[in-house]
Amino acid sequence: MARRLPAAGVGVLVALTTACTGSPARSDGATSPRTSSSTSTASTTAPTGRPATAPARSLGRVIGAHPEAEIAVARSPVGTKGAVRVVGDAQPLVARSTIKVPLALAVVRAGHGQQMGPDIDRALTASDNEAAGRLWADLGGGHRAATAVEVQLERGRDRRTGVPPRVTVPGYSPFGQSTRRLTDQTRFTAALPCLAGSTSITQAMGRVADGQRWGLGGIDGARYKGGWGPTPGGYVVRQLGIVTGAKGATAVTLQVRAGNHGEGIAVADELVEALRSHRGDLPTGHCP
Repeated sequence: MARRLPAAGVGVLVALTTACTGSPARSDGATSPRTSSSTSTASTTAPTGRPATAPARSLGRVIGAHPEAEIAVARSPVGTKGAVRVVGDAQPLVARSTIKVPLALAVVRAGHGQQMGPDIDRALTASDNEAAGRLWADLGGGHRAATAVEVQLERGRDRRTGVPPRVTVPGYSPFGQSTRRLTDQTRFTAALPCLAGSTSITQAMGRVADGQRWGLGGIDGARYKGGWGPTPGGYVVRQLGIVTGAKGATAVTLQVRAGNHGEGIAVADELVEALRSHRGDLPTGHCP
């Protein structure tokens, strides 16, 4: 399923980029030729109203403290209609292992969730690349698998992200090379709990392995998936997740492009600490 993507970028405050990978031979990859390479335009416009302003100001301080990195954070109420609020310069970046979430959902929707359950669990809790490769093969590989994943993205209101059907960078999986906008990823994450077949996916996202509990892993009860890996422009870490509060749930995504993995996850931890201090001000929602 080929996608025609608009060249417009996303206007925001400052920038950060994220992605996921293990060793090059076992990880998700670089950019996808099927998505826009346009970058976002810097903006000084912040969301209005107290619920958005308090988190935005705290996030802005973290971003301002790291001028050497590209940083962005987005959030939206869980559901299928909420607006996405972004702080940072949210440039399109490689998805890395965050794409394993719609990949796993595609397997469940194909009716193979039970037989592929162990691989779904390993792909989401430990970001196991070999397990994710078996999920891709279960969908038929190539164009069949790419289309199946894109269908799930569309179900989650992400209508622009294209999934390469074949390896474009040797040593990297085709699906991990998808390029994804943070706003699109946030819309998908907000819709995810509301999609039929997603229960086992979100449950696995609540059992992330030790060593990968950075960023959103610092919030009790968060369900999340990270991605990370090198790119020509710097090392990217990326994360999507669902944070539950007393009044509902919030989809949160973040991306950081820094010098190395350690620097990236350290910034991610700072961003989430800023969000956690304003958890009651996050936009919350429910599935319809």
